[in-house]
Amino acid sequence: MRIFASIALLICLTSATTLCAQEDWTFPETAPATTIAPVTPPAPLPVPPTPPVVVADPIPAEAKVVLDAPSSCRIGELVRLDASESVADSFKWLLIPDSDDFLVYDDGRRAVFSARAPGEFRFVLAVAKGGSIDVITHLIRVIGPPDEPESDDFVELIPFWNWTLDLPEDELAAIADNFASLAARDDLVTPEQWIKETVESNRAILGDRIEAWAPLLDQIGKMLVEKAQSGALVTPEDHKREWERIAEGLKSC
Repeated sequence: MRIFASIALLICLTSATTLCAQEDWTFPETAPATTIAPVTPPAPLPVPPTPPVVVADPIPAEAKVVLDAPSSCRIGELVRLDASESVADSFKWLLIPDSDDFLVYDDGRRAVFSARAPGEFRFVLAVAKGGSIDVITHLIRVIGPPDEPESDDFVELIPFWNWTLDLPEDELAAIADNFASLAARDDLVTPEQWIKETVESNRAILGDRIEAWAPLLDQIGKMLVEKAQSGALVTPEDHKREWERIAEGLKSC
């Protein structure tokens, strides 16, 4: 009997059918989920206000004279004095010696001047701005015409003739080089050849400007005629010498 009881107990323990179970061994299919409370993020820290940007007041500019004016001029020439680039709110001019031919305009920023006689003129300009002052003295030398030469040397005569014409320096240099080039040639023999080559080459260089040069060229021509009539301008060597002197006179202007 004990053997059968043991076998029965073993069958109960290993059988899929729980016929002899005293308790319910069934487990639920799914375990209940655990609920996790949400985490609340901390409140952001307050941002401190941006301090206002403090801009320092600019340093006021001090008065400064800026003058554009020549250092010399001729009698009767209109001279312009420009102080418009100066740092200033007010301008005050003084001319020594005084002259009626001095005019200040544009609230003192500009002035014009003309002299009737040679000499030196001092222009005193004072400017003011924001309590500061700047003063300068500018000297202009007025040049008179040269004395008329007593000789017949072209080096002295040509600058005197050119005084009233005031021909451009680039043109004076070009015509001077032309006379020097002609003086270096050996194929010019007769006076007619010298004159013909000179007239044609000068006209080719000056073009439409030949009319402006007419008074000076006429003076040179008259003096050459006088030299020829006196016998000082006959041979090619004579012409070379005089053409070289003409070149020198033109360069000295």
